[in-house]
Amino acid sequence: MVIRLLAGGVALIKEKCFEVTSALLAELLDTRPEYRSRWRARVQRDRSAGRVNIAAVAQVLAEHLWDSGEFPESEQSLARKQKDRVRRALDGTMITAETLTWLIDAFRMSERDAQSLRATHESESGSRPDGISDAVQEPRAMVRRQWHRTVTVFERYFLNPEGQLTERRTKHVIMALQDGVDSYLFNHESSVEAIEVMHGGTLGPEHHYDGLVSHEITFPRPLTQGQRTAFEYRTVYRPTAHPPQEVRRPARGRIENFDMAVHFEPRRLPSRLWWATWADHHLGDPVQLEPAQVCETGRAHRFVSYVERSVVGFRWTW
Repeated sequence: MVIRLLAGGVALIKEKCFEVTSALLAELLDTRPEYRSRWRARVQRDRSAGRVNIAAVAQVLAEHLWDSGEFPESEQSLARKQKDRVRRALDGTMITAETLTWLIDAFRMSERDAQSLRATHESESGSRPDGISDAVQEPRAMVRRQWHRTVTVFERYFLNPEGQLTERRTKHVIMALQDGVDSYLFNHESSVEAIEVMHGGTLGPEHHYDGLVSHEITFPRPLTQGQRTAFEYRTVYRPTAHPPQEVRRPARGRIENFDMAVHFEPRRLPSRLWWATWADHHLGDPVQLEPAQVCETGRAHRFVSYVERSVVGFRWTW
């Protein structure tokens, strides 16, 4: 905590300290060979006396931000500008969630190391995390391991006056975690009648496994590690014997910036509505329910900063 005296009175200004997160970050960068080699290769003048070199870490961060499209490559002073951010992160002064995510991605940190850093950061921030994680205890098998990280998802569901789910519109941005990422695996309900890829790819093969149905969305060209792509698709549903009473979106890995809305027909609104978390793609009751509301136009909406190893969505009764 820093106490500052201001003219005309005394004011207490509390600054969060992230000493444990900083110490863990520095230890990982210094002791993990795969991380250390990345910044050591960019050391120009080594005056750090065995410590992590701030300028070299800033250079790794700048290269990642260029590669991921966060900043244009024309901004050649980016590494210098990031030195203060890196210094604050390593001396425990301040680590924002954005800084932590950038460093995790820049050094291609393992899922275990990333989890440790995020958990420590959330604890030291003194606030309740505004994301959802670890509801799924027994993940289902997948056709292949996840080779991307989801940066943003905007998802919209539409129901008709009979209460039937008619379509789902999704806008998706992902970042490749390795070279050669050429498709996205879209898991969906068995009541899907058609999928139209409107932008950023084409519809690929269908898969059935472990009770799930999925389609590949194939990109125009494979992505390289750190590269991002945006795509948009529309899902059409066939009528079912009974109108649905929930929509679910699974997050096997980590989805950042998740935005979901359900559009009910104003002539048929649910009697009760909840924002829900499940432990499975399709089976079981929610493990957590939170009352939600529908606006006058029939729209229910929720934004969360991240969803990880969980299934989320809306549940309602008619």
